[in-house]
Amino acid sequence: MVTMDGSSLRFDPSGELSIYQVEEARKQILGSFAQAKEILIDLTRNDKIDTAGFQLLLSLIKSCKTFGKTWTIEGMGGSAENFMALFGYEWDAPHKGEV
Repeated sequence: MVTMDGSSLRFDPSGELSIYQVEEARKQILGSFAQAKEILIDLTRNDKIDTAGFQLLLSLIKSCKTFGKTWTIEGMGGSAENFMALFGYEWDAPHKGEV
């Protein structure tokens, strides 16, 4: 779910990113966040996301801005796209996921 490659932290949740997985994901992210210069988020293998998963993503992006780290959404599967559309949230909009 979370890996480091040099100064890049990759967050690649497969399966569900719901209330049941968020705490473990958060712990993994926090374990490497300080060393990372960029955060790469790949949601292509994500089968389900709920509001807790969405909050984790927004919190991660806000933390990147606070600590001067770059972030990129590398891909998004249908489940994540549908969830974002349901709430009118577009990662590809000019604001690029700003919170």
